[in-house]
Amino acid sequence: MDRVSADIRQGNSKRFVNAICNHNNELVLEYLKNGMSATKECMGEEPMFYAITHNNFGAILLLLKYGAILDKNYLEECNKDFSKEALKFLSSLLK
Repeated sequence: MDRVSADIRQGNSKRFVNAICNHNNELVLEYLKNGMSATKECMGEEPMFYAITHNNFGAILLLLKYGAILDKNYLEECNKDFSKEALKFLSSLLK
């Protein structure tokens, strides 16, 4: 918890991104609960990008709950970077 708060205060998003990529959704939730942005760019991409490219459906849902926006245009633009499994899941959320 102290590390999470310190990362957020210092603007350090590396552990947050690692938690998303490694499917550590309990830690992802801790960051989001303590004020980490679900929409602000982290290490060059939005958190949703990392969740989608790593097929972390739990993180996708958490990010949506905490304000991330997902629309069809985003999916169409980034189609080449995402797995078909992730795209199918995300498309189902938009219906």
